[in-house]
Amino acid sequence: MSTGTSGSGIFTDSSNSSNDKHPVKDKNIGNTENQTSTLSRFTSEFDITECLGSGAYGWVYAARHKLLNKCFAVKIVRSNEKALREVGTLSDLLHCNIVRYYTFWMEDSRNKDHITAGNSAGSFSSSQSIEDPSAKDLYIQMELCKTKTLTKWIKEKNTQSLQDSKRRQESVTIAQQIVSGVDYIHGKGHFHRDLKPDNILFGMDGEVKIGDFGLVTRDDDDDDGDFPLMERTRHRGTSTYMAPEQITGKTYDRKVDIFALGLIYFELLWKLSTGHERGVVWNDTRSQKLPEEFSLTFAKENEIIKLMLSEKPEERPEASTLKAELEKWAQTHHLDQEGATF
Repeated sequence: MSTGTSGSGIFTDSSNSSNDKHPVKDKNIGNTENQTSTLSRFTSEFDITECLGSGAYGWVYAARHKLLNKCFAVKIVRSNEKALREVGTLSDLLHCNIVRYYTFWMEDSRNKDHITAGNSAGSFSSSQSIEDPSAKDLYIQMELCKTKTLTKWIKEKNTQSLQDSKRRQESVTIAQQIVSGVDYIHGKGHFHRDLKPDNILFGMDGEVKIGDFGLVTRDDDDDDGDFPLMERTRHRGTSTYMAPEQITGKTYDRKVDIFALGLIYFELLWKLSTGHERGVVWNDTRSQKLPEEFSLTFAKENEIIKLMLSEKPEERPEASTLKAELEKWAQTHHLDQEGATF
């Protein structure tokens, strides 16, 4: 189970897990000391099959809805402005390349005690509810995805031949789907701010899914209430994929997503070694200095990626323009793979 810096979870269907193996059990049932506690909607409506991950942000569970007999991912986080912002954004989005949001609800943090008991992973502990009896937890019900992230896909491809034509075909297909999702997000007036392979999943049918909207913001937001926009980004985002203006703290907009997409597209295509060599290549790439062999092998992709990595945001293409360009490129060179699964 991998998690992003903002609490992204990798969701896997664990419907075959037996009840006696569930990491979560309702310890309030039959306990007279807790009879006055409010019954948890989570444990009442769902059979929790597996704890998929945990961290400072909270927990992510795979759970089967008792009435619908369908599996979902349920993310439990502390209810605050950031969490409510994420839910608000998710409720605006419905796209095949974005992890689907279904609903949310809040419960007293004390109701979480029976869920978290015995779970030592992470720092999101039930003791917080004792310190603040009025604390609330936010439960976000989302689409369940495969355990395979784009990071894992890239690592698998890096064990294979550098000039693998199938990798090139699959890379443009993946890039098209990510760009399609980003174009939709931008069209809704939002931008992601933390695009990276860890935050890109694969649906049960193989579609690419953008996840983790913990750092999403409106394109016209000036600040984040108690958390200034630039300060929160530096502490919560991922500098490896950040655009230059995002790192330095200058005013920025949706074009930071285009810069991150340029790096992701390069990483999809090019086998990067580990260690010092990778660091050098990556830093050069961020400055539009792509490897010479890459520019010769992937001439058209090199042209597109360099534009995406322009230092000046206004010189980067819009997601809609990029989407059209990739579609044209794929069709012209027969690189599209309809029905491809990952």
